[in-house]
Amino acid sequence: MTDGALKILIRSRSILRNERERKQRQLLTDNDLFHETIRSKLSGLAETNQFANFSKCGRERIFRTCRSCGDVHEFAYRCSLKWCPRCQWFITERRREKLAVWVKHITQPKHLVLTQKNFPILTPSKLREHSRNLKKMRRSLCFEKVRGGSVSIDITNEGNGWHLHSHWLLDVRWLDMAAVSLTWSGLVGQEFAIVKIKDARDHDYLQEVTKYVAEGSELAKWPAEHLLEFVTAIRSRRFFFAFGSLFKMGHEIRAEILQAKAPSPVCDCGASDWMFETEEQTVLAEIRKLNRRR
Repeated sequence: MTDGALKILIRSRSILRNERERKQRQLLTDNDLFHETIRSKLSGLAETNQFANFSKCGRERIFRTCRSCGDVHEFAYRCSLKWCPRCQWFITERRREKLAVWVKHITQPKHLVLTQKNFPILTPSKLREHSRNLKKMRRSLCFEKVRGGSVSIDITNEGNGWHLHSHWLLDVRWLDMAAVSLTWSGLVGQEFAIVKIKDARDHDYLQEVTKYVAEGSELAKWPAEHLLEFVTAIRSRRFFFAFGSLFKMGHEIRAEILQAKAPSPVCDCGASDWMFETEEQTVLAEIRKLNRRR
């Protein structure tokens, strides 16, 4: 391939990418709109590798090439960040699958919600403190009869400060809610805290206990400074925890989910050995081929 041919290849791919992006803009879903709104607000403020991956999500392509016959398929790149509106559904679906298997083994699931007062600044230390309080709550006397479960942390900001609350799915027949309220209030340093519990023997609870750390629709409404504060604070933090019987059944649950999943993709030629490359990598590969031919 000559230099001129390589330039034509790069230019044609750029044209195709721009045309693809134009068509994608015409077909934007709500989550796509939320993603682009967040990206535009953070642009110039969060120039990190994490933000670069977020920006590429849904915009760049991944090419899957069969090593046997050379057949190529392309897919949208996904960043898998917990705050990405395009990827949150996948994270939630994995949690829902796990809990749906676990609840088949229990008879008295309860949905517990713990709240605390709003605060002005969201920091990593504030989230660490909240996680420690949740851990202490799990080990408290009022949770003595809880056999296991999960806890999911939500973060909201409606203009009057940051609000942290948690959704618990518990395997327990009965909880002393007066003791729960008193214990949680003491852990968060309040005279009282709002706590709620309801029976969860139907499937409505899955939406709440597996929900996102923050909804894409809410993130898109926040001003840029709140978005930056949020993505900086939550980096490398966990927001979903399993404990007790749910944690112990982890291997068994994963095996059951894996068994129910569709088999890995197989090429039309019968092979299943794939090579994955980004658009940038494919262009670099063409450059390397050109250099070897010289």
